[in-house]
Amino acid sequence: MELKQLEYFLAVSNTGSFTRAAEQLYVSQPSVTTAIKKLEDELGLVLFDRNKKQAILTSEGKIFYQHAGTVMKDISLAAQKAAELKNLSSGIIQIGLSPLTGLSVSSFLLAKFHNMYPTLRFRFLEANTKELRHALEEDQIDLAFLPLLTQELDAEPSLECAGIHQEHLSAYLPQFHLLAHKQELHFKDLRQELLLLPPESCGYRQIIDHCFQQQNLTERPIFETTYPQMIASLIISGSGIGILPSGAIQNEMVREVPLADSPVIVLTIARKQKRTIAHAAEKLYAFLQESYDG
Repeated sequence: MELKQLEYFLAVSNTGSFTRAAEQLYVSQPSVTTAIKKLEDELGLVLFDRNKKQAILTSEGKIFYQHAGTVMKDISLAAQKAAELKNLSSGIIQIGLSPLTGLSVSSFLLAKFHNMYPTLRFRFLEANTKELRHALEEDQIDLAFLPLLTQELDAEPSLECAGIHQEHLSAYLPQFHLLAHKQELHFKDLRQELLLLPPESCGYRQIIDHCFQQQNLTERPIFETTYPQMIASLIISGSGIGILPSGAIQNEMVREVPLADSPVIVLTIARKQKRTIAHAAEKLYAFLQESYDG
Protein backbone atom coordinates (compact mmCIF):
# COMPACT_ATOMS: atom_id res chain seq x y z
CA MET A 1 0.00 0.00 0.00
CA GLU A 2 1.32 3.42 -0.98
CA LEU A 3 0.56 6.88 0.35
CA LYS A 4 -0.48 7.94 -3.13
CA GLN A 5 -3.20 5.28 -3.06
CA LEU A 6 -4.55 6.68 0.21
CA GLU A 7 -4.41 10.20 -1.18
CA TYR A 8 -6.38 9.16 -4.28
CA PHE A 9 -8.87 7.16 -2.16
CA LEU A 10 -9.58 10.16 0.09
CA ALA A 11 -9.95 12.47 -2.90
CA VAL A 12 -12.53 10.17 -4.52
CA SER A 13 -14.32 9.75 -1.18
CA ASN A 14 -14.51 13.49 -0.59
CA THR A 15 -15.55 14.44 -4.12
CA GLY A 16 -17.75 11.42 -4.81
CA SER A 17 -16.28 11.17 -8.28
CA PHE A 18 -13.23 9.69 -9.97
CA THR A 19 -13.32 12.51 -12.51
CA ARG A 20 -13.45 15.34 -9.95
CA ALA A 21 -10.80 13.62 -7.84
CA ALA A 22 -8.47 13.47 -10.85
CA GLU A 23 -9.08 17.17 -11.58
CA GLN A 24 -8.36 18.05 -7.93
CA LEU A 25 -5.15 16.03 -7.93
CA TYR A 26 -4.05 17.24 -11.42
CA VAL A 27 -3.68 13.69 -12.70
CA SER A 28 -5.51 11.65 -15.33
CA GLN A 29 -8.68 9.79 -14.41
CA PRO A 30 -7.21 6.41 -15.45
CA SER A 31 -4.38 6.97 -12.94
CA VAL A 32 -6.94 7.42 -10.13
CA THR A 33 -9.01 4.45 -11.29
CA THR A 34 -5.96 2.18 -11.49
CA ALA A 35 -4.70 3.24 -8.04
CA ILE A 36 -8.07 2.59 -6.38
CA LYS A 37 -8.45 -0.78 -8.11
CA LYS A 38 -4.98 -1.81 -6.95
CA LEU A 39 -5.83 -0.71 -3.40
CA GLU A 40 -9.04 -2.74 -3.41
CA ASP A 41 -7.16 -5.78 -4.69
CA GLU A 42 -4.56 -5.47 -1.94
CA LEU A 43 -7.25 -5.14 0.74
CA GLY A 44 -9.56 -7.76 -0.78
CA LEU A 45 -12.46 -5.31 -0.37
CA VAL A 46 -14.73 -3.24 -2.60
CA LEU A 47 -14.43 0.34 -1.37
CA PHE A 48 -16.80 2.09 -3.80
CA ASP A 49 -20.13 1.43 -5.45
CA ARG A 50 -19.54 2.81 -8.92
CA ASN A 51 -22.02 4.21 -11.44
CA LYS A 52 -21.77 6.73 -14.23
CA LYS A 53 -22.34 9.74 -12.04
CA GLN A 54 -21.02 8.88 -8.55
CA ALA A 55 -18.55 6.83 -6.54
CA ILE A 56 -20.23 6.00 -3.24
CA LEU A 57 -18.39 4.43 -0.31
CA THR A 58 -19.43 0.91 0.62
CA SER A 59 -19.82 -0.07 4.29
CA GLU A 60 -16.25 -1.35 4.28
CA GLY A 61 -15.16 1.78 2.43
CA LYS A 62 -16.63 4.03 5.14
CA ILE A 63 -14.67 2.22 7.85
CA PHE A 64 -11.48 2.35 5.80
CA TYR A 65 -12.10 6.07 5.15
CA GLN A 66 -12.05 6.87 8.89
CA HIS A 67 -8.68 5.17 9.40
CA ALA A 68 -7.15 6.42 6.16
CA GLY A 69 -7.99 9.99 7.16
CA THR A 70 -6.30 9.51 10.52
CA VAL A 71 -3.19 8.06 8.85
CA MET A 72 -2.90 10.99 6.43
CA LYS A 73 -3.37 13.51 9.24
CA ASP A 74 -0.63 11.81 11.27
CA ILE A 75 1.70 11.79 8.26
CA SER A 76 1.00 15.47 7.61
CA LEU A 77 1.69 16.28 11.26
CA ALA A 78 4.89 14.22 11.21
CA ALA A 79 6.07 16.06 8.09
CA GLN A 80 5.25 19.39 9.72
CA LYS A 81 7.19 18.47 12.87
CA ALA A 82 10.14 17.28 10.79
CA ALA A 83 10.15 20.60 8.94
CA GLU A 84 10.08 22.46 12.26
CA LEU A 85 13.04 20.46 13.51
CA LYS A 86 14.95 21.09 10.30
CA ASN A 87 14.22 24.84 10.51
CA LEU A 88 15.13 24.88 14.23
CA SER A 89 11.69 26.19 15.17
CA SER A 90 11.23 23.37 17.68
CA GLY A 91 13.24 20.66 19.41
CA ILE A 92 15.12 19.89 22.62
CA ILE A 93 18.90 19.86 22.99
CA GLN A 94 20.22 17.74 25.85
CA ILE A 95 23.49 19.09 27.25
CA GLY A 96 25.73 17.83 30.02
CA LEU A 97 27.78 20.18 32.16
CA SER A 98 29.49 20.53 35.51
CA PRO A 99 28.86 23.47 37.87
CA LEU A 100 32.53 24.38 37.29
CA THR A 101 32.46 24.23 33.51
CA GLY A 102 33.23 27.76 32.34
CA LEU A 103 29.78 28.97 33.27
CA SER A 104 30.32 32.57 32.19
CA VAL A 105 31.48 31.44 28.75
CA SER A 106 29.06 28.56 28.18
CA SER A 107 26.03 30.50 29.43
CA PHE A 108 26.91 33.49 27.20
CA LEU A 109 27.27 31.29 24.10
CA LEU A 110 24.10 29.33 24.86
CA ALA A 111 22.16 32.57 25.38
CA LYS A 112 23.48 33.88 22.05
CA PHE A 113 22.41 30.69 20.27
CA HIS A 114 18.99 30.81 21.97
CA ASN A 115 18.48 34.37 20.75
CA MET A 116 19.03 33.07 17.22
CA TYR A 117 16.54 30.20 17.70
CA PRO A 118 14.20 31.30 20.53
CA THR A 119 11.74 28.40 20.25
CA LEU A 120 14.34 25.72 20.97
CA ARG A 121 14.46 24.16 24.43
CA PHE A 122 17.55 23.14 26.40
CA ARG A 123 17.67 20.35 28.96
CA PHE A 124 20.76 20.12 31.19
CA LEU A 125 22.30 17.15 32.96
CA GLU A 126 24.52 18.37 35.80
CA ALA A 127 27.15 15.78 36.67
CA ASN A 128 30.88 15.23 37.06
CA THR A 129 33.16 14.66 34.07
CA LYS A 130 33.19 10.88 34.38
CA GLU A 131 29.39 10.73 34.47
CA LEU A 132 29.11 13.12 31.50
CA ARG A 133 31.41 10.94 29.39
CA HIS A 134 29.29 7.92 30.26
CA ALA A 135 26.08 9.81 29.40
CA LEU A 136 27.50 10.70 25.98
CA GLU A 137 28.59 7.15 25.26
CA GLU A 138 25.17 5.80 26.31
CA ASP A 139 23.34 8.38 24.12
CA GLN A 140 21.63 9.93 27.14
CA ILE A 141 22.67 13.45 26.06
CA ASP A 142 23.60 15.07 22.76
CA LEU A 143 26.53 17.23 23.87
CA ALA A 144 28.64 17.93 26.96
CA PHE A 145 31.03 20.63 28.11
CA LEU A 146 34.34 18.99 29.11
CA PRO A 147 37.67 20.55 30.20
CA LEU A 148 40.77 19.11 28.52
CA LEU A 149 44.46 19.87 28.30
CA THR A 150 45.57 20.89 24.80
CA GLN A 151 47.43 17.59 24.27
CA GLU A 152 44.22 15.67 25.06
CA LEU A 153 42.10 17.28 22.35
CA ASP A 154 42.86 14.65 19.73
CA ALA A 155 43.30 11.78 22.15
CA GLU A 156 39.66 10.94 22.87
CA PRO A 157 38.91 7.54 21.23
CA SER A 158 35.13 7.63 21.62
CA LEU A 159 34.44 11.38 21.61
CA GLU A 160 34.74 14.22 19.15
CA CYS A 161 35.75 17.39 21.01
CA ALA A 162 35.85 20.95 19.71
CA GLY A 163 37.48 23.73 21.74
CA ILE A 164 35.33 26.77 22.53
CA HIS A 165 37.40 28.64 25.14
CA GLN A 166 40.83 28.68 26.77
CA GLU A 167 41.26 29.11 30.51
CA HIS A 168 43.80 28.69 33.32
CA LEU A 169 43.73 27.71 36.96
CA SER A 170 43.69 30.27 39.75
CA ALA A 171 44.08 30.18 43.50
CA TYR A 172 41.18 31.62 45.53
CA LEU A 173 42.03 33.00 48.94
CA PRO A 174 40.33 34.91 51.74
CA GLN A 175 41.24 38.61 51.68
CA PHE A 176 43.16 38.31 54.95
CA HIS A 177 45.47 35.49 53.76
CA LEU A 178 49.21 36.25 53.62
CA LEU A 179 49.35 35.31 49.94
CA ALA A 180 46.31 37.38 48.96
CA HIS A 181 48.42 40.44 47.99
CA LYS A 182 50.43 38.50 45.38
CA GLN A 183 49.89 39.25 41.69
CA GLU A 184 50.50 35.61 40.81
CA LEU A 185 51.28 32.36 42.58
CA HIS A 186 52.85 29.00 41.74
CA PHE A 187 51.74 25.53 42.76
CA LYS A 188 54.75 25.23 45.06
CA ASP A 189 53.42 28.22 47.04
CA LEU A 190 50.38 26.12 47.97
CA ARG A 191 52.14 22.94 49.08
CA GLN A 192 51.54 23.63 52.80
CA GLU A 193 48.03 24.98 52.40
CA LEU A 194 44.74 23.23 53.10
CA LEU A 195 43.03 23.00 49.75
CA LEU A 196 39.43 23.19 48.61
CA LEU A 197 39.24 21.18 45.39
CA PRO A 198 36.81 19.58 42.97
CA PRO A 199 36.31 15.83 43.56
CA GLU A 200 38.54 13.28 41.80
CA SER A 201 35.79 12.50 39.28
CA CYS A 202 35.95 16.07 37.96
CA GLY A 203 38.10 16.85 34.91
CA TYR A 204 39.52 19.96 36.58
CA ARG A 205 40.66 17.93 39.59
CA GLN A 206 42.51 15.53 37.30
CA ILE A 207 44.34 18.50 35.79
CA ILE A 208 45.15 19.91 39.24
CA ASP A 209 46.50 16.53 40.40
CA HIS A 210 48.61 16.35 37.23
CA CYS A 211 50.13 19.77 38.00
CA PHE A 212 51.12 18.78 41.54
CA GLN A 213 52.53 15.44 40.40
CA GLN A 214 54.62 17.05 37.67
CA GLN A 215 56.36 19.19 40.30
CA ASN A 216 56.66 16.35 42.85
CA LEU A 217 54.41 18.25 45.23
CA THR A 218 51.90 16.79 47.66
CA GLU A 219 48.50 18.44 47.78
CA ARG A 220 46.42 18.61 50.96
CA PRO A 221 42.73 18.55 50.03
CA ILE A 222 40.43 19.15 52.99
CA PHE A 223 37.08 19.72 51.23
CA GLU A 224 35.96 18.44 47.83
CA THR A 225 32.96 19.80 45.92
CA THR A 226 32.06 20.90 42.40
CA TYR A 227 29.97 23.84 43.61
CA PRO A 228 31.82 27.20 43.51
CA GLN A 229 29.37 28.74 45.99
CA MET A 230 30.27 26.14 48.60
CA ILE A 231 34.01 26.62 47.99
CA ALA A 232 33.57 30.41 48.26
CA SER A 233 31.82 30.06 51.63
CA LEU A 234 34.58 27.77 52.91
CA ILE A 235 37.27 30.20 51.73
CA ILE A 236 35.59 33.13 53.47
CA SER A 237 35.35 31.10 56.68
CA GLY A 238 39.12 30.49 56.54
CA SER A 239 38.85 26.76 55.86
CA GLY A 240 41.44 26.74 53.08
CA ILE A 241 42.44 27.89 49.60
CA GLY A 242 40.50 26.96 46.49
CA ILE A 243 42.03 25.93 43.15
CA LEU A 244 39.55 26.35 40.34
CA PRO A 245 39.42 27.61 36.75
CA SER A 246 39.77 31.36 36.30
CA GLY A 247 36.57 33.29 36.90
CA ALA A 248 34.88 30.42 38.76
CA ILE A 249 34.22 32.53 41.87
CA GLN A 250 32.96 36.12 41.73
CA ASN A 251 32.87 37.33 45.33
CA GLU A 252 34.35 40.55 46.74
CA MET A 253 35.42 38.71 49.90
CA VAL A 254 37.46 36.20 47.88
CA ARG A 255 40.71 37.13 46.14
CA GLU A 256 41.55 35.38 42.87
CA VAL A 257 45.27 35.07 42.12
CA PRO A 258 46.37 33.50 38.80
CA LEU A 259 48.63 30.45 38.97
CA ALA A 260 51.59 31.32 36.73
CA ASP A 261 52.48 27.68 36.04
CA SER A 262 48.94 26.60 35.23
CA PRO A 263 48.63 24.69 31.95
CA VAL A 264 46.29 25.91 29.24
CA ILE A 265 42.90 24.27 29.73
CA VAL A 266 40.59 24.06 26.75
CA LEU A 267 36.88 24.08 27.51
CA THR A 268 35.42 21.82 24.83
CA ILE A 269 32.03 20.85 23.54
CA ALA A 270 32.01 17.07 23.13
CA ARG A 271 29.85 14.64 21.21
CA LYS A 272 29.96 10.89 20.68
CA GLN A 273 32.06 9.78 17.72
CA LYS A 274 30.07 8.70 14.64
CA ARG A 275 26.69 9.30 16.26
CA THR A 276 23.89 11.14 14.48
CA ILE A 277 22.51 13.70 16.93
CA ALA A 278 19.43 15.91 16.77
CA HIS A 279 19.52 18.53 14.01
CA ALA A 280 19.33 21.36 16.56
CA ALA A 281 22.20 19.84 18.58
CA GLU A 282 24.25 19.54 15.37
CA LYS A 283 23.70 23.25 14.70
CA LEU A 284 24.67 24.15 18.28
CA TYR A 285 27.84 22.07 18.05
CA ALA A 286 28.86 23.88 14.85
CA PHE A 287 27.99 27.27 16.39
CA LEU A 288 30.10 26.62 19.49
CA GLN A 289 32.97 25.28 17.38
CA GLU A 290 32.98 28.47 15.30
CA SER A 291 33.05 30.56 18.50
CA TYR A 292 36.43 29.19 19.64
CA ASP A 293 38.73 31.97 20.84
CA GLY A 294 41.88 29.83 20.86
